[in-house]
Amino acid sequence: MSLLAILAALATTSGHSTTYDCQAEKQLVLMSDKGEWNYSASDVDKDSRDTFRWTFVATRAANGAITVSHDPGILDAVGVGGDYPAMSLAPGQFAFSTNKSENCLFTELGCGALVEISDIDKRKASFSLTPMGSVIMEDERREILQLIMLGTCKKSESKQ
Repeated sequence: MSLLAILAALATTSGHSTTYDCQAEKQLVLMSDKGEWNYSASDVDKDSRDTFRWTFVATRAANGAITVSHDPGILDAVGVGGDYPAMSLAPGQFAFSTNKSENCLFTELGCGALVEISDIDKRKASFSLTPMGSVIMEDERREILQLIMLGTCKKSESKQ
């Protein structure tokens, strides 16, 4: 490996990382039925809190690029496990989308989500997670189902 390649590799791994330990607190369900939209909102009950918890590690490279990583463990029903490039939306705010081709909760052929994280202060952030989804109706037609999860994250910083 050339000296230039080593320096480039070091530059991309010598960035700053922030760990976001996120807990959903609210759920908003949107569902289409023949073009008519229904919605409901509720709190995430205490028995479901472990199911709706995610830890994301956002790493900013020397060039400013952000990569977000999530290790889902055994269950990745909404398709957020992996490493994804993120887009800065504003200072302290970024978003990323994910995709997966199997073992999905709300779809059969593929799944993914849009995740947005916004810093509140040095120790806390808010987040939204919107999985892609569909539901099969009694007459076998498909309709859109969105389960938007909203909550807060505990933040911790580290240098790499």
